[in-house]
Amino acid sequence: MRQLAHWLGGALAAAVVAGGALAACSGAEPAIATGGGNGQGGTGQSGCTGGLLACGAECVNPKLDPANCGACGVACPQGELCSAGACGVECLGGTTKCGAGCADTGTDPSNCGGCGVPCAKGELCVEGQCVLDCPAGLTKCGQGCVNTDSDPQNCGGCESPCGQDKVCSAGKCGVECLGGTTKCGGECVNPDIDPEHCGGCNNLCGAGEICSVGQCALQCLGGTTKCGNKCVDTTVDAANCGGCGVGCGLGQVCSAGQCAIECAGGATKCGKKCVDTELDPANCGGCGVACGPGEVCSAEKCGVLCAGGTTKCGSKCVDPESDAANCGGC
Repeated sequence: MRQLAHWLGGALAAAVVAGGALAACSGAEPAIATGGGNGQGGTGQSGCTGGLLACGAECVNPKLDPANCGACGVACPQGELCSAGACGVECLGGTTKCGAGCADTGTDPSNCGGCGVPCAKGELCVEGQCVLDCPAGLTKCGQGCVNTDSDPQNCGGCESPCGQDKVCSAGKCGVECLGGTTKCGGECVNPDIDPEHCGGCNNLCGAGEICSVGQCALQCLGGTTKCGNKCVDTTVDAANCGGCGVGCGLGQVCSAGQCAIECAGGATKCGKKCVDTELDPANCGGCGVACGPGEVCSAEKCGVLCAGGTTKCGSKCVDPESDAANCGGC
């Protein structure tokens, strides 16, 4: 899951038109400014947040900006687009071609839910829907909604950037990704649903594809629902509770597809989410108890093997007899 992260990038990218090439665009990991070195607060030396990069006096999204594709001053050749920090002729990684640029229609307030669909002044774009406030599970930081569990610019809270060479995992800055996430460059990602790292780092989904259970596809698998350009579990997703764009209110969680104050069905309320502490590697045995790199959560304990008849599939222990995402096997 990205975050998410990176809620402001699409609006900037869609406004920039690719000019003549001054340099060939590479697929190198963008040198995104990370601000202070201790990860304990502050706005960072660049003043740019939410995964944006300071290029001169502007904050740009190096993943989508054809004038600064992957790094400042690296312009895409005429006729090419910038997608996931690399130049090409198609929009990849879950983005959509809008005019002369690629946009994330799930987060871009200028192209919210589709090209040329702007949100009103003061509104935010969340999962392709224009909203006045961030739904449960996301936090409003500046003009965007972010996941403070994984956003390196707002780790654990707004304007709390992680230092150089550190990642944000489970709301804390560190050198390794915890809780079942995977380190790809300078980010902790969920390869089950991330269209830029689908099934593994830098495995981009093609034009029009989404990432579902670690596979690029045209439709969502494993009981998930396509909302915008992502696959979500509408039984627990507070931004899409029971259906796309149905956000739960302040202090509520999504439980069994219904917004409520408490979690039902044996799930445990951890912050803004309902989780299964027996199997959740981010909350193993209790809220905030994240398993280490390569570990899974089984019977409320972190380890390298799954117990109780469950099977290890990626970073999770599952029951192949009942799991819709791993039915009969991983």
